[in-house]
Amino acid sequence: MNKHDYFMAACAAEEYRRSAWVISVFAVLREDPDKWKTDNYPYRIVQLPTGHWFVNPENREELLPIEGGVKGEPLFAPGEKVHLKAHAVSNLHKDAEVTYGNLLVNFAGVIYPFGDKVEYQLGEITARGMESIIIKRLKDTPMELTGPENQNKQRDPKFIYVDEYLKFCDAMFYLGGLATLFVPAGSKKAMTVDPDVIKLREKLIAENKDRLHDPAVIAKIDAELVAHDKAWIKGDEAEHFLLSGKAYNIVRKKLFLQMGAEMGLDETQNVDYIPQSLNEGWDISKFPAMNNALRAGSFNRGAQTMLGGESVKWLLRASSNMMVTKDDCGSKLGNLFVIDKHTENWVGFSMVSDAGLTKITDENVGEYLGKQVMLRSPMYCKLPKTDFCKVCVGDRLAANPTALSAAVAAYGSAFLALFMAAAHAKALLLAKLDYRTAII
Repeated sequence: MNKHDYFMAACAAEEYRRSAWVISVFAVLREDPDKWKTDNYPYRIVQLPTGHWFVNPENREELLPIEGGVKGEPLFAPGEKVHLKAHAVSNLHKDAEVTYGNLLVNFAGVIYPFGDKVEYQLGEITARGMESIIIKRLKDTPMELTGPENQNKQRDPKFIYVDEYLKFCDAMFYLGGLATLFVPAGSKKAMTVDPDVIKLREKLIAENKDRLHDPAVIAKIDAELVAHDKAWIKGDEAEHFLLSGKAYNIVRKKLFLQMGAEMGLDETQNVDYIPQSLNEGWDISKFPAMNNALRAGSFNRGAQTMLGGESVKWLLRASSNMMVTKDDCGSKLGNLFVIDKHTENWVGFSMVSDAGLTKITDENVGEYLGKQVMLRSPMYCKLPKTDFCKVCVGDRLAANPTALSAAVAAYGSAFLALFMAAAHAKALLLAKLDYRTAII
């Protein structure tokens, strides 16, 4: 059996659920050549000096050879490409070039919990991205579908049931446990820096020598150095470990590129520029600035986090009497918004126009992308006291009429998140502001 057919047959038998099998497929094993005889699960990989073999699922006392592998190397690489024909797996509806790593995640994280309800996911697959698909179709599991004896009953393909979502959660935790197999945390490049980046830094400092007190200038220098560092790391085996902006903009920047601008407890717009990186040693003349930054982080960790938590509780208590009590208050007022690419944020709200109300749905939201519309808002709801109507609050809040206080308290959670972020190192970044959109 060639190695691709072997992979597909083993996954069809759900061997992807067995971490030992996944490890044996993507790594080189060192084990007793006869160990398989006492641990002979179907499709078990056996790596011998003669090549790769597997346990025959129909006769588990027998080994069968796998064609296409290289002796002494893993049978598959996560990034190894393969062309799949449409319907090669249950949820693939068109021909596609994928990788075996992507194929594994689809089997474990998509097909296992949902079958063919969710289309094959190409490229990077994240729990957050998957949940954005799931949430639109999520529904309580009906009683007639619960229990092991009812698992094979016909289910409505339009919905994703809670028990299927729980299987998805289990699958995501399982895949997370394989991170050490697929994502090397270290490499020579990850632990060093391109010597040319220091030359670039000195050049940028010389070009801006009279403006090194300006945070915008320091941010531009940071951005150029980080861009150079990212380009140098690109293609390295640790690249998929250094995913977050923090990994480059804070950790590697301070360690290898430059300490950059440091702010203390006073939170002014003035910064103290420190060109040396930690890898080059401390500049003792800049010790007060570095120490003040550490003190500010320590203080914010406690005091401002407490302030954020307090705001959540205060908002929750202050809004505890709010409820959704009527379908429509009849208001003709609203707020102006530009419908952006995050179309899911706008679905369920109603637009106000001369023609009346138009609800934004998954089907029509694309028609308004990039356009300015007036949306009904709780700000203009005409119901008395602390009551609101379903149209003004939108479908999501209307579905939970006694949960408005939780939505209000979310503003405090946003403050808390900001304060928590402020407790750690922050990157100095530039951003463009479109004032015309911001003031709507």
